[in-house]
Amino acid sequence: MTTSDIRSRPRTAVSRALALVIGVVYLALGVVGFFLIDQPLWVFHTGPLLDVVRTALGLLALGAAWRGGAAAQVAGFVLFFGLAAFTVYGSLSAATMQPGDVRHFFDVGWGDNVLHGVTAVLGLVMGLLPQRARTRSGEV
Repeated sequence: MTTSDIRSRPRTAVSRALALVIGVVYLALGVVGFFLIDQPLWVFHTGPLLDVVRTALGLLALGAAWRGGAAAQVAGFVLFFGLAAFTVYGSLSAATMQPGDVRHFFDVGWGDNVLHGVTAVLGLVMGLLPQRARTRSGEV
């Protein structure tokens, strides 16, 4: 294998790999959550609306991983802003234990908050990573 053969092989960008991992995790949590109605999935809560959101985020991230490039960056920013807001909501929800509190719509706990917070940070990384421009010969 020559040096030009190595350079001409496509390289997977970090943002695509992150999008793939995030997509698989969220799609799995969302789909499995549909079958575990109001039962916890390890340290994560489940609920119909929460499972729909997780499935949608998983599909968004998998689509970004498949398309790559700018799609992964846009999906990263969507994940960052959406899940950062959801982490704040979840922290308020997990910290308050009143019957009429914010847990009415999304029942999230600390395990969910950690997952959403870590995913928000990874989304920011996906959004800020520069994309590699390719030349006609495949060199970077």
